[in-house]
Amino acid sequence: MNTPTLAVSTPSSKRNWQNILPWVVFLTGMLYYCFAYLLRVYPSVMEGHLLSRFDAPVRDFGFITGFYYLAYAPMQLFVGVTVDRIGARQSLLRGCLIACLGVFIFASTRSFEIALAGRFLIGLGAAFAYVTALKIATLWLPRRFFATATGFVTGGGMIAAIFTDNYLTHLIHNSGFHRALYFPLYAGVFVFLCIFLMARNKKNTPEEIKHSNIAYTGSYRQLLLQLWGIAKMPQMWLIGIVGALLYLPSSVFVDAWAIPFLKTARHFTSAEAAVGASVTLAGWIISSFVTGYLSDRLHTRKIPLLIAAVGAAFISSAIIFIPISQPSTMYILLFLLGVCCGPHPLCFALSKENCPVEISGTAVSFANFLIMLGGMLLQPAVGEFLSMLKHGAKIMPTAYTNVDFAIALSIIPIGLIVAFFLVLRIKETYGRHN
Repeated sequence: MNTPTLAVSTPSSKRNWQNILPWVVFLTGMLYYCFAYLLRVYPSVMEGHLLSRFDAPVRDFGFITGFYYLAYAPMQLFVGVTVDRIGARQSLLRGCLIACLGVFIFASTRSFEIALAGRFLIGLGAAFAYVTALKIATLWLPRRFFATATGFVTGGGMIAAIFTDNYLTHLIHNSGFHRALYFPLYAGVFVFLCIFLMARNKKNTPEEIKHSNIAYTGSYRQLLLQLWGIAKMPQMWLIGIVGALLYLPSSVFVDAWAIPFLKTARHFTSAEAAVGASVTLAGWIISSFVTGYLSDRLHTRKIPLLIAAVGAAFISSAIIFIPISQPSTMYILLFLLGVCCGPHPLCFALSKENCPVEISGTAVSFANFLIMLGGMLLQPAVGEFLSMLKHGAKIMPTAYTNVDFAIALSIIPIGLIVAFFLVLRIKETYGRHN
């Protein structure tokens, strides 16, 4: 009597799983991007502990954080082709293994040079995260969900950074620095198991690929030819440089120097400093969704970026140059800084729309490379400026004053002002490919 029911329910269950599977695979890619964001920011929570562990001056903290970008930035040019060649599943698995190896090396050594090698491996493994997540969204999800999926990936990464700042601050306070140092390794093992169990590859038809949201070239030779063509386009350089400058509040401030600045120059507790970094990211998340919608609704990419540059320059100047000691006032300013930076992802839309659709993936990779290059160069630069102000003396972070940090971090508002004038020279695309 029950046999017919089972025969009917089995295909129904299979159809339900086929409907759910694309989102499961996408969430796996998103999870790895969250892990990659954790890897990017977690040293900022333990600046003093790391410098004591490696017996290093403050300027070397910029190298600890910046060596992540030394591998991450150039890999953005090649990871799209790599994902196309070996598939999303293998890209995530191999990237996670490399990153976990880097975390283990970084946590296990007291040698500064070996620790930098560990950070380099962490950046190399994390480099696969964003592009692979976008590739999964392109291959597995309907086209109408691509913009939403991209927003979820970006927002998820920033939520992971908020969790990292606050949880690791709590963990260091209650369980000690050494346990917190190994936490990313435990998280990486969990993420690797999720990828192994849930990630899948998918081959799309030529027609689906033709109408995909973002396409990468199939060979490294073609990639180099396309990169050469893109490198000869002044607009692509403008977009990438603008993206790098508008991203300075994240790549230089939040990812590396916000917590040391708030603790040293503003005398916040570790918990208060972690909250400060978190509210910046919270404002960024909210604003990125809103400004993306408004950009499409108002048919403009440039106006939100112009507003972002002016607003972020003004607010970052207030944060850096005005000696605000009240956490509540600082939290409001940090939140507003994040809100002003929300339009930054429009740089990717501009890079995609300023090139033919056939090389859209390479164009996005080129823009992302230049954006990440800003963090790679300017995170260590802040440390160098701080060191120069004390004539290279190896002193503890607490010896630096508000004026020292104001001078070193002034590259952020200066960069944002430069970005405003560069945006004026970018061609408006209104969502259309050139």
